[in-house]
Amino acid sequence: MTAPHRAAPDLESMIAQLRAERDAALAREGALEAEKRALLAELAAGRDACTERIDHQAATIDVLKVMAASPGDPQPVFDLIAVRARDLCDAYGVTVFEYDGTLIHWRAATGVTDDPNLRNAVQATYPRPPTRDLPHGRAILDGRIVLIPDIQADPGLDAIYRHFTPRSIVSVPIIHNGIVIGALGMGRLERGEASSSQIELLKTFAEQAAIAISSADTCRWLQVRTADLQEALEQQTATTEILQVVNTNAGHLGPVFDVILDKAMRLCQAAFGSLYTFDGETFHSAAQRGVPAAYARFRERNPPAPTAQTMVRILQEKKTVHVLDLMEGQAYQAGDQGARAMVELGGIRTILTVPLLKENAVLGIVSVFRQQVRAFTDKQIALLENFAAHAVIAMENARLLTEQQEALEQQTSTAEVLGVINASPGNLKPVFDTMLERAMRFCGGAMGGIFLFEGEHSVTASVRGVPPAFAEYNAQHPLDLITAGSVPARIIETKRPTQRPDIAAGPGYRAGHPFSKALVELGGIRSVLAVPLLKDDSAVGMIAIYRQEVGTFADKQVGLLENFAAQAVIAMENARLLDELRQRQHELRVTFENMGDGVAMFDEDHRLVAWNRRFQEILALPNTLLEQACSYESYLQFLAARGDFGAGVDTVEQIERLVATTGRPYGYERSTRDGRVIEVRRNPAPDGGFVLIFSDITERKRSEAEINAAREAAEVAYRDLQAAQANLIQAEKMASLGQLTAGIAHEIKNPLNFVNNFAALSVDLLDELKQTAEPGFASLDADARADVEDLTQTLTDNLRKIEEHGRRADAIVRSMLEHSRTSSGERRVVDLNALVDEALNLAYHGARAHDQGFTVTLVRNLAAEMAPIEVSPQDLTRVFLNLLSNAFYAVTSRARNGQHEDYTPTVTVSTRDTGDTVEVHVRDNGTGIPAEIRDKLFQPFFTTKPTGDGTGLGLSITYDIVTKAHRGSIRVESQELAFSEFVVTLPRVVQAATAPRPS
Repeated sequence: MTAPHRAAPDLESMIAQLRAERDAALAREGALEAEKRALLAELAAGRDACTERIDHQAATIDVLKVMAASPGDPQPVFDLIAVRARDLCDAYGVTVFEYDGTLIHWRAATGVTDDPNLRNAVQATYPRPPTRDLPHGRAILDGRIVLIPDIQADPGLDAIYRHFTPRSIVSVPIIHNGIVIGALGMGRLERGEASSSQIELLKTFAEQAAIAISSADTCRWLQVRTADLQEALEQQTATTEILQVVNTNAGHLGPVFDVILDKAMRLCQAAFGSLYTFDGETFHSAAQRGVPAAYARFRERNPPAPTAQTMVRILQEKKTVHVLDLMEGQAYQAGDQGARAMVELGGIRTILTVPLLKENAVLGIVSVFRQQVRAFTDKQIALLENFAAHAVIAMENARLLTEQQEALEQQTSTAEVLGVINASPGNLKPVFDTMLERAMRFCGGAMGGIFLFEGEHSVTASVRGVPPAFAEYNAQHPLDLITAGSVPARIIETKRPTQRPDIAAGPGYRAGHPFSKALVELGGIRSVLAVPLLKDDSAVGMIAIYRQEVGTFADKQVGLLENFAAQAVIAMENARLLDELRQRQHELRVTFENMGDGVAMFDEDHRLVAWNRRFQEILALPNTLLEQACSYESYLQFLAARGDFGAGVDTVEQIERLVATTGRPYGYERSTRDGRVIEVRRNPAPDGGFVLIFSDITERKRSEAEINAAREAAEVAYRDLQAAQANLIQAEKMASLGQLTAGIAHEIKNPLNFVNNFAALSVDLLDELKQTAEPGFASLDADARADVEDLTQTLTDNLRKIEEHGRRADAIVRSMLEHSRTSSGERRVVDLNALVDEALNLAYHGARAHDQGFTVTLVRNLAAEMAPIEVSPQDLTRVFLNLLSNAFYAVTSRARNGQHEDYTPTVTVSTRDTGDTVEVHVRDNGTGIPAEIRDKLFQPFFTTKPTGDGTGLGLSITYDIVTKAHRGSIRVESQELAFSEFVVTLPRVVQAATAPRPS
């Protein structure tokens, strides 16, 4: 019974303890619940802030996307900012303003006020300057954010704001690079200040608006700059294309004017254009582009007149004329025909006309037209003026090119006529034919003739282009009598060129003169130019050019005919002199060769240049001595070595005395080893040489010995008197003979050229005659045809023989002249390689011209970087030409022998610079030179070529030029049927000594 009383207190304590524990647990649970609610509230607040930031970032990105999508146009950005700022800031509305530094511009807005009329009224006040009664005006002026928590409580605001729906305003300036360029205004329905997050969002939108405005400005600047650059590029491209056309169409203005008009119309935005040239009196259409057909037909009939208003301004002021509205102009309102046609037929309203000026003279005009009233810009005016300058350049280039072509044609014609004169000495027909053909071509003649006056008659020397009807009339009624009033009579009277611009208007035609009427009506001739052939101030003939057009001949055409007339007179005089020269040459040759005395002529260098057969016979001189053009000293040494001076004579002293006294007359007698007595006389010549005269007086001496001793003294005196008289007469003869020979040698050149060329031409003409007469020959019987062919072949053979011997005579005379001629000695510094190369080309082309089948392999081994050398270029060219000609002859001769089928003719030219000297090697693989004649190569008149192919003076001249004129040396190496090589050595510093001639 005691146990239960003890358990009760323990239960109560346990219940109390449990209760306490329960309460503690409940308290902890309440604390945890409160902490949970706090955490949930904090989490919700963070989520809202994060969502707000995400929304702000998304709006910012959207703005950037719109900005990227519309570069150069900020309006879409402004519109999006106004919407997104309103939505994200839970505002009533947002307005975007742009400030240009002076005025505020309304760009975008949402929710300005509930009253649309009030909004429109406020928006209509923009643009306006910034003022402090505007919230965004304060933000722009102060450059800071403006907060107005209560519009009704701010007395500084414009009263109109109290009628707006919003109750508070925030204005954020738009700033770029420290400069205010606009503002964002946000209106809220609640009074109070906006939150910091809303202000930060507005600031972000303001920065984006600043970027959009700046980007748009930059883009617009770039667009303007790009447009300017594009325009400049188009103008430069057009200018370049015009210059290219000018360069590629030299002398042709049509393409140049067309491209100028095309570029001008396109770049100046013109409907059409035109270009006219001006000759001082009349404007001539040069190019038209896009011109309406009706107006084009009007301008064809009525070109711009110099008296028209615009043309008067152009010609007087010489400046660009810009007419904005043609219908407002005085000319149109006054009823001017041209102005009304431009408006009514061409639809022209605005005109730009630029003169083509050269040295303040108007050469033409270029015009572009618009069919609406719209002024041309300064750039377009400058562009057209630039194009006009290019047109003037093209016209000047064309003028200069035309003048050059005419001058070249005139010079070419003159040169061709001179070439025919040189090629046909003594034969006037080809000269007159060529001269007449060139004159007609240059003067634009339809018919021409060269007439010679013989007393009262006019003889036709050459005629071209005669119409058949007039030719038939002239054949039936020849008019060779010079009558009063005719062109020949006028020429003879005035001795000056005569023109008749219109024969039909002349007195002869009006009087019914038959020849004048036939000339006009049968020949179609309307104008004539005649130029006299004057000799000794007398008209001996005339050149006449006839044209089928009315008009005068140009001065340059008259000048060309006068030049041809002078050349015709020269050709006629040359023909006369040629006949006289031939006669004198024949007389001299017969006299010289049939003289009883021996005659030898030495030049101023004491070289033997001429002798007759009697001279060689009297002295029994070998050919080798004479052919090497020996000197007077070597000639005396030969006589001394042979013993002709006698025993006991100091030959050295005797030779020196004779050589030293060549400038004085001298005479003596001597006996030869065979007992003959020779009388020797030496007479100086005017040109510095001298003449030796040898007379064989053996018979006379023998007769004198048989005469009575008593009369010996008288006979001796008589003989001395005869000898003195003969010496004087002979000296005078030979002095005159030396002068005559030199003159004849020069004068005979042209006749010989005539003989050669006329013979060749006659062969060709004979061939042409055979071809032309072939149909007639075919009709002959066999015997007659054989006789004709035999006669023709005989004539051909004779002409070729004349040509062959004429060339031989010409070569001899030319070589003798060259051998005796004193070089001018003019020295200058030259490129020896270039000189050698030029001579090689001349020799090669000369050989090709002489023989069309000539072929040779040329090898040039010219030393690189050879220093120039001072020489006589003319003389050295003769040296190289002689050596190369011999080389070509050698390889050609070997090739013609045909002994080696694989033989290739080769000539090698080499140069070498050794420092103090330079060497030129001319090597050929021809026939070679036999050893026994190498020492004779440089002797005058020695040659290995067949008769007629060489004169034997080429290598002698070469030797003298190298050794005497240039103080150099020349040597030869050769192997028969292998090679020949001539080596010319020239010193850079000329020494005083003269190289000896090889014996």
